[in-house]
Amino acid sequence: MRDATPAQILDLRVLDPSMGSGAFLVSACRYLADAYAEALVASGGCHATDLGPHERALIRRTIAERCLFGVDLNPMAVQLAQLSLWLATLSADRPLGFLDHHLVTGNSLVGAWLTSLRHSPASRQRRDVLPLFNDDPIQPMLKAALPVRFSLAYGPTDTAAQVRNKERALHALAAHDTPLSRWKRVADLWTARWLDRGLQQVSSLFPALADAALSGRSALPTRTTRPFLDQSEAIAYAHRAFHWELEFPEVFFTAAGDRRVDAGFDAVIGNPPWEMLRDDGTDGSQGVAARIVRFARDSGVYQAQSDGHANCYQLFLERSLALMAPAGRIGMVLPSGVGVDQGSARLRRWLFSSCSVETVAGFDNRRGIFDIHRSVRFVLLSAQAGGSTGAFRCRFGETDPGELEQACDDHGVVQPTWWPVRLSPTALERMSGPDLAVPDVRSPADVAIVDRISTRFPPLGSEHGWRAAFGRELNATEDRGAFAETGDCPIPVLEGKHVSPFVVRRRDARYSMSRSDARAKLGERYLRPRLAYRDVASSTNKQTLIAAILPAHTVSTHTLLCLRTPLPRVAQWYLCGLFNSFVLNYLVRLRVTTHVTTSIVERLPIPTQDHAGPAFGVIATLARLLSRGPRPEVTAALQARVARLYMMTGDEFAQILSTFPLVAAEDRRAALAAFNES
Repeated sequence: MRDATPAQILDLRVLDPSMGSGAFLVSACRYLADAYAEALVASGGCHATDLGPHERALIRRTIAERCLFGVDLNPMAVQLAQLSLWLATLSADRPLGFLDHHLVTGNSLVGAWLTSLRHSPASRQRRDVLPLFNDDPIQPMLKAALPVRFSLAYGPTDTAAQVRNKERALHALAAHDTPLSRWKRVADLWTARWLDRGLQQVSSLFPALADAALSGRSALPTRTTRPFLDQSEAIAYAHRAFHWELEFPEVFFTAAGDRRVDAGFDAVIGNPPWEMLRDDGTDGSQGVAARIVRFARDSGVYQAQSDGHANCYQLFLERSLALMAPAGRIGMVLPSGVGVDQGSARLRRWLFSSCSVETVAGFDNRRGIFDIHRSVRFVLLSAQAGGSTGAFRCRFGETDPGELEQACDDHGVVQPTWWPVRLSPTALERMSGPDLAVPDVRSPADVAIVDRISTRFPPLGSEHGWRAAFGRELNATEDRGAFAETGDCPIPVLEGKHVSPFVVRRRDARYSMSRSDARAKLGERYLRPRLAYRDVASSTNKQTLIAAILPAHTVSTHTLLCLRTPLPRVAQWYLCGLFNSFVLNYLVRLRVTTHVTTSIVERLPIPTQDHAGPAFGVIATLARLLSRGPRPEVTAALQARVARLYMMTGDEFAQILSTFPLVAAEDRRAALAAFNES
């Protein structure tokens, strides 16, 4: 807000697309009000002593009515947000402000852009070549609606009568037969096609149905168009479809109905939901999530979503990027998966290519900052629209939100000393390949270690490496019908809990399986020993990558991920030794959230047999010895040998060991001593 004039501040448009009770908007209101007061004094508009509590309350009221926008799916949350802003802007001699035009109920993730309406809602592979409209029939509607919308924001609310007039004007604008409402019905029709499989015919009938919605006239009879329009309106209402340009037209268009050169929001802030959206109808809400996922993947509204399970935060982040003005900014609280999960890789590439990411602050939740599991990590992301990302500043491992006061000065300027790490997409590609995962590196020393290792050795799954692939064997739920109580069948069913570093406790298996069922599901693979590691782990655990060699004539559930590539036994013992080492656990911790995915493991830089030389056989032998039981001197020797293989210096190995606080201090000292003696 440096050097901004009072008028420029009042022209800002700030959005929280998942506002909840409005905490972010209240903070934005206070921040902008203080900036406006400073700008007013600096411009000579008044003296600082002229701005008492009453005047500052009126400034906050003006900011709330003109600059702040919020959307939430929950009507109760919208009411709470309005109440929060009313309390923050309350003035003794004024009625409650008018906020209904900017704080509204809707689903920020589901809705059409006006450009979408120029084409029938067909699949991405079947787009109409020619637009349905040769001119711009939307502009007359905008010219009719925009003066009302601007009057709602700029008109006075000094009296109760003025507030009631605004309420009536907003209600009239939303009446069923207004041009704006008719275009909303067209947008509902387009959107509903993706939310209800029963409306697939809309794709071929869309031009005629749109004519019926807009003018009441159509090439089709009313008995044909009316059911489609009614059903689509009901579906859109049930999902609270939200068409941004029609809901907030003043953000995207001038009073004359022309597209603004700065269309969009100047700032998008918030903490969107982090829930997984399952597309298999098991979300407990009659497949609502599955419909949203289908809309996100097939409608063409979203471009950067993965083919795996979707998460709300991914959709909110992409939607927020699309809603930003050309020079707009974004500041959001997101789970750490946005930086490391493979499912967010396409979104990261989109973010880095379309925005200039400025800062990423990573937080651990062990102090209970949020009412979620203490092992969950999250990040604060800030970026500016336009251009692409060069170097950006990072700080990870923070636990105290109060430390953020040191991140920027009073004018929002980043303080470089608070941000110890600088990364770039180029560096990320060296470290993690095309996924551009952002590792949880906490010092320049960490960056140097990861960058050097990643550059020197090929990824485990690459054609230049071991070409190793991992995957699940059985699913404990889907394959339960083939399981029997242990002892009834000869093939034990092993789970993640039966594996510890180097050791498999096959006798603890609760279930077993017949040979015929094992062969039917896994072919000959269950007949040979194979390397496996535990799927569920956390970077805050004592050890994150936990691996062992499963014996032949066993099978495993989805909590273990097994080697599918038929590597020689000695190579598997070598990999087992590396997997259980501090060095590889350190690398995995930089990317893991709650699951050690195959994409993480297959991207690990692993020396080949040629790279390893004599260390190959030594590490394999030490790993085999440890499979027979714990031997501290052997463990220390293996850890030292792996660190030497990765060409660690003493300081670098000590740095890695310091990141394992739950490992006994004597074990870490023994590993470092063995390293120094080797």
